[in-house]
Amino acid sequence: MDTQESAPRFFNKHILPALLVFVIPLFSVWFFDYAERKTDREVMESIERTINKDTTLTPPEKQVALEMFRAHPVSEIMASDSPKTVPLQAMFEPTKNRYATFRWMQWIAWVCLGSVVATFLLVGVSVACSFQSHAAQYWSLRIGLPILRTSALIQVLGQALLAGFLSFWVTAIFFEIYIIKLIVLIGILAAAGVFALVAAVFRRVDEKCAVEGRMLSDEEAPALWRKIREMAAKLQTEPPDRVIVGIAPSFFVTEHPVELNGARHEGRTLFLSLPMLKILSMSEADAVLGHELAHFSGQDTLWSRKISPLMGNFALYLQALGDGLGLLVGQFMLVFWKLYLFSLGRRSREREFRADQVGAGLTSAEAMRRALIKVSGYCEYRARAEQAVMEQNRVNPNLRLAEALELGYSDFLKRFTSDEKAALSETPHPFDSHPPLDQRLESLGLDALQALKENDLHAPLAGTWHDAMPTAPMVEKAMWAEREAMIQAVHGQDLAWRLLPTGTEETEFVLAYFPEKVFTGKAGTSATLTFKSVHVSSWPEPLLFAQIEGAQMEDSTFGGKKLVLFHRPIADAKVTKVKFCPADFTNAEGAFLPMFQLYYSRHKTAEARSRGN
Repeated sequence: MDTQESAPRFFNKHILPALLVFVIPLFSVWFFDYAERKTDREVMESIERTINKDTTLTPPEKQVALEMFRAHPVSEIMASDSPKTVPLQAMFEPTKNRYATFRWMQWIAWVCLGSVVATFLLVGVSVACSFQSHAAQYWSLRIGLPILRTSALIQVLGQALLAGFLSFWVTAIFFEIYIIKLIVLIGILAAAGVFALVAAVFRRVDEKCAVEGRMLSDEEAPALWRKIREMAAKLQTEPPDRVIVGIAPSFFVTEHPVELNGARHEGRTLFLSLPMLKILSMSEADAVLGHELAHFSGQDTLWSRKISPLMGNFALYLQALGDGLGLLVGQFMLVFWKLYLFSLGRRSREREFRADQVGAGLTSAEAMRRALIKVSGYCEYRARAEQAVMEQNRVNPNLRLAEALELGYSDFLKRFTSDEKAALSETPHPFDSHPPLDQRLESLGLDALQALKENDLHAPLAGTWHDAMPTAPMVEKAMWAEREAMIQAVHGQDLAWRLLPTGTEETEFVLAYFPEKVFTGKAGTSATLTFKSVHVSSWPEPLLFAQIEGAQMEDSTFGGKKLVLFHRPIADAKVTKVKFCPADFTNAEGAFLPMFQLYYSRHKTAEARSRGN
């Protein structure tokens, strides 16, 4: 549940779909009761005919027998465990399994209904308690999640059984037929839901956090380490076990296991962004450090580590319930997922406000204000700059993104602070959601719009913590080289997928990623793929991808499968089918069909991108 989502919207979007979990059990309760009563009437009609035709009974005896069976329907007799009914049960042996099925299905339906109601009550109370504290959130999940998992298992298994028997008995009772395809379809959907849920039980959440950067030793930055320890002492909390520096636009702390350059590290980690340390004065950076250390002192990171695996397991269950009949149960579980997210989000924002106030208390509200605005501005600036690179129609071999960011940040900050929309910006974080900038400034007792207009945001910096780290420039340069190379590689792949080349340069570029490939076939035949066409040697000419409106596989009369291409050479022409067996063609890289799918998909993607879809 989003913190801004209204109650009516939440009800319509999540509560109403969740009520679908009642459909199959409620219908089953009614239907199998109806089926039982209908069978009772049919059996009673047969009994009446038999008794009325029995010449060995006197009329009074017939009347007594009929009244007995009317007072005690066969369904009641078959369900009884009284010794007196055993002889009567033997009389109706052919109906034994039918009545047993109806009773069991009603019992299963009531169990499903009861478990849903109990889950709503128990987990509802659990969610309500989760708003009280970190510990309450943790224990709410520790208690609520097993209840939800058990309830989900009951629902998936129970409703799968109900759906399977309904698929047979509904048509049998109402139309006196049964539809094999319907039974098989329901069986497949039921099995898919059960299998997915059972598989989710054995999946485990990977708690580690992969970080790109390098460890900052005490010897490399003694003054910074000293400052961190002093601030931790003031907050009466243990300092981080390690400081990692990188170029990601973020400052954060965590007690999750951290994976750095293939090695796993336990304990407390503080991550510092080298590019952002350049734009912050020491007092502004100290305010940020105070904010991050406040998450240690408030035990935010401790509870985050405890809660994250629980939410991760919850997410795996939701994912598993997205298949088959589990989808109905998934909608039911989704309600509680959204409520827990709402609880976690509200607590997260409260601890961000507290951390801002702690950071301001260790430095000043003004230093915290400037830091918040500068960090928000840099994050947006960085995102826009990297997106602009990805939108270019050629890969820049001399990207120098780091230099461009450093040179252009000052001007961007002026534009950023002059725009009232800046107050709504949020800074990214790997573990938590941050409140919008205006709310964070207001929590410090400041007017957000006025705070953005202060001239001190653009004053030259006398010194930074970046300057106090002699190795920082070299470390940052190496990291930027890796990131720029990665951006260029990703940009190249993206560009190759979205270009419909019109000139020599663009054609050569796409060819570098999608070169011509030749596949050999039987009796000297061959198949050739290019980024724009497919050609089998027996064809008079290649088929352009632009003229192929679709492709599908179909069974061949002589065995195997054929690839059917729907070809329209010109706009008003009739579509023709071109067929051939792709399994006949291979090369050193493998089979023809996967490569055809790749090349054809690339062309269709480029067509869609060129149309703006």
